[in-house]
Formats: sequence, structure tokens, C-alpha cells
Amino acid sequence: MMYPIVAVAIVIATVVIYFLFRKLYLRYPYPILLPVVTSTVFILLILLFFNISYEDYLIGGEWLSRLMGPAIVALAFPLYKQRVLVLRYSVMIGGAVLIGVFLGFSTVYGLALLFQFNDILVATVLPKSITAPVAVEISAALHGLPPLTATFVLVAGFSGILIGPWVMQKAGIRSLYGKSIALGGASHAMGISKAAEYGNIPLSMSSIAMTLSAIVASLFIPIFIWIF
Repeated sequence: MMYPIVAVAIVIATVVIYFLFRKLYLRYPYPILLPVVTSTVFILLILLFFNISYEDYLIGGEWLSRLMGPAIVALAFPLYKQRVLVLRYSVMIGGAVLIGVFLGFSTVYGLALLFQFNDILVATVLPKSITAPVAVEISAALHGLPPLTATFVLVAGFSGILIGPWVMQKAGIRSLYGKSIALGGASHAMGISKAAEYGNIPLSMSSIAMTLSAIVASLFIPIFIWIF
């Protein structure tokens, strides 16, 4: 059993490692160097090297998980800040978000049924296409495995920013707004970081898509599971 002070020290190291890798990404903005990916891999290697279990890590890391609540509330700020843009493109944004959320969790649900996932795994993977603070709360509410949900969110975000632009190019999608909405809706925070490369307005559109997708998903995923 690990002493709590040691676990707290590990969590402090987690924050420091994240900001160091963030500084690296700002200097070399390649998708492979996204801090959420590099810091996660680096911390995982540390835990494996020192044979530290995830349960021991959470002795001090629980306070980080508690920040998920304020993070969810904070999602309202970008939506309010860009309210004029939302109203101007409300039909396009609303339609894209609804279609994206529905396709996101219906395809995952179909694959889960195909591979005969149990109810716990279904609840775990279903929210993988929305931002982590909301995804883990939905997973917990549906009796899934929130830590594993966070992992799926990470995989969805990383794969989306690497493969998404190529897929959209092959599909003939040229609109920066359309690309940005797709990135924000499917790849959440990582998608926003990619959309920022297109300019300020695409960045805002991506942020709006991520926020609205989280709101829509939190309302409809429980209903979807109840129906099916």
C-alpha cells in the first residue's frame, strides 16, 4: 500500500510533466506531440517502471477527478462567448451536431452489439466521442468504467485529428467551417487544437461544436440506451 504523500507527489509530477510536454508542443506543434498524448504515455511508463498501480495513483489523484465538475460547467462559457456566431450559423451547426452525435454513438452501439459487449462495456464506450469531463460523468451515471471511458476519449480524439482531415479531403469537404465543426464534434479538445490551425473563426466553430455535442449527448445517450 502506498503512502498518501507519495501518491500526492506523483500527481504533482503529473501536472508538471503535462506542462513540460505542453511547452514542447507549443514549440513543435505536431499532432504526435500533443501534450495529452505524450504526457499520458510518459506517466504510464513511470507507473509501469516503478510498479505503481492505478488504485495507488488515485490515492492522490482523486482531487484531479473532482475538477471534472467545474470543467463541465465551464463549457457554457465558450458557448455564451460565441452566441452571435451560433445564431448566425444555427442551422448548419445544429444539424451537424445532431447528425454527428447520433452517428457517433449509434455506430459504437452497433459495434458493441456485434462483439457482444456487456452492459458495463457499452456504457463505457458509448460516450467516447464527446469531451472527457462530460464523457466520464455519463459513463459513471450509466454504471460504466469512467477511467476506461477517458482512455477511449483520448483514442477518439487522437485518431480524429490524424485521420479526420485526410478523410474529409477524400470526401471532397472543402468548407473550413464544416471541417472545424466535424473536428470539434468528433475529436473534442484535440479537434479544437487542430481547427485552430485554420484560423480564429474555425476555432470558434470547433469549440461550439464540442460544447453542443456534449450537451446533446448528455441528454440523448441515456434515452438511447433506455430505448434499445
